[in-house]
Amino acid sequence: MVDSGGLWTPPEDELGEALQTAQVLIEEGRADEAGPYQQRVIELARQRAEEQPNHYEAKHLMAATHYELAGSLNAAGRHEEALAALHEAQLGYTELSDAGVLDATSYLADIRARRAMTQAHRGRGATAVLEMDGAVIAYGQLVGGEEGLRHQPDFARVLAMNALILRRYGDPALAVASADAATQLFLQLADQINESPQSLSYARYLCTATAVSADVHAAEGRLDLALEADEIGLNTADTLADSDSATDMRTLVAALTRKGKHLGIVGRIMEGETCLRTAFDTDAETAARVTEELERGLPLTLVAALENAEIKLGPYEQYYRLLALAEPAPGMTLATVSGRTDPESACVRATELAELIPALLIQDSHTAMTLGLEAHYLFAISSERESQRMRYETSTYAPIWAKLLLDISGAVHESGRTELALDLAGWCAEVATALIPFTDDQPEMKDLAAACYRQHGDLLAATGDLTASHHAHEAAQQLLVGPERRIGG
Repeated sequence: MVDSGGLWTPPEDELGEALQTAQVLIEEGRADEAGPYQQRVIELARQRAEEQPNHYEAKHLMAATHYELAGSLNAAGRHEEALAALHEAQLGYTELSDAGVLDATSYLADIRARRAMTQAHRGRGATAVLEMDGAVIAYGQLVGGEEGLRHQPDFARVLAMNALILRRYGDPALAVASADAATQLFLQLADQINESPQSLSYARYLCTATAVSADVHAAEGRLDLALEADEIGLNTADTLADSDSATDMRTLVAALTRKGKHLGIVGRIMEGETCLRTAFDTDAETAARVTEELERGLPLTLVAALENAEIKLGPYEQYYRLLALAEPAPGMTLATVSGRTDPESACVRATELAELIPALLIQDSHTAMTLGLEAHYLFAISSERESQRMRYETSTYAPIWAKLLLDISGAVHESGRTELALDLAGWCAEVATALIPFTDDQPEMKDLAAACYRQHGDLLAATGDLTASHHAHEAAQQLLVGPERRIGG
C-alpha cells in the first residue's frame, strides 16, 4: 500500500480519489487493475511538485506510488515497465533522503525486494537472489534498531519473498529457513497484523511462506512439518478467498493441491484425494501447474551438490571448508547467501567452489551449475560489501569470477534456461569491465574480457535483442584491436 509516511494526507479531490481507488484494488488482490489510477496519482502529484519545488509531501507520494505502480505492472506482466517505475521510486526516495526529509532505509529495501521479484518474473534469477539478499539484510538491521517492532511485519514479508526466490534459484535449505522464519514471525504478529490496513497483503505473503515451507520439508522427508505448513497456508488462503479475487482463489487451489499431494504421501489417501478433487474441480489449470511444480522437484542443496562433487571428482581438499558454508556465519541467521560467511571469506570460498566447476561440467552439469551459482553469489556479495580482497586484489579474483560466469552461463543456456543464462552473461560483462585496467600489460586479461563481452552478445542475440548484441560484440572487437588501431581505421 502507498505509504505517505505521515507527511501528507491527500485532500478529497481527484488525486485523493485516484489514490484510494488504487489502494482498494490492491487490497482486493486486483493489482493489475490499479495501474491507471496510480498513473493519475503520479501525474497530479508531479504537477504539485513542479508548482512548489519544496513540496516534499508530493514528491514522497510520487515515489511511493511509483513503487506501487511497479507491483501493478508486474501483476499485468509488464516487467520492463515495472523496473522503470522502481527506478523512479528509488530516485524519489534518494532525493528525499538527501534533503533530510526522511530516513529512506526501509523504502529502498522495499524497492530492492520488489526489483528482485520483477527480475525473477523475467527469469533473471541470479540478479533476483542478490537483490533480495540485500533487502533481507537491510530489514534485519532495521528490526535490530530502535524502531524494530514497527518493521517486523515487513521483515516477515521480505523473508517470504526471499524464500520464494531461493526456492527456484538458490539453495532450498536457505529457502525453507527463510520461509519458516517468515511464518513464525507472521504468527507471532497476528494480532498486530490483523489490525493493519494491509492485513490482506500480509496474509498473501504468509501463504507464500507456507507454500515454500511445505514444498521443501516434504521433499526432504519432513512430512509432519510439511503438513503443518499446509494447514496454516490452507486456513489463510481459505479466508483470503472470501475477497472474490481470482488471485486469492488460485492461492486457495494451490494450497489444496499441495496438501492433497502431501496427505497422499503419508498414506492418508482418501483425505488427499478429496483435497485434489476439490482443487481440480475449482481451477484445473492452477492445480495442474502446482502438481507439475511438485513433480519437477527442487534444485540441489549446497550440501547435496558438494557431496555429488566428491562422488564425481573424488575427495577434494576444500570439501570441509565448503561444507561449513551450510552453517550460519557468527552473528548471522542462515536465510540468505550472505549469511554463509563474512565478505572477506566469501571470495575465497567462491574461488574454491569455482575450482570444481570445469571438471564437474564434463561429468555432472547439474551439480556444476548449482555450485557455480553459489560461487557467483559469494563473489557478488563480497564485491557489493566492498571487501578488502575484492577491492585491492581485483586482478586475482575478478578473472576467476569472469571465467566462472563464462562457463556456467554457457552451461545454463545449453540446459534451456536462456533468460537465466543471459542474466549470468550480463554479470560476466560487468566483471569484464573490472578487468580492463589490467589489459594493457596482460594479454590474457584482454582475451578474457573480450570473451565475456562476446558471450553476452551471443546470449542477447539468442533472446532476440540484436541491437544490444551488436554493441556487445563491437565492444569485444574494440577491446582486442586496441585504441591505436581504432584511430587509424
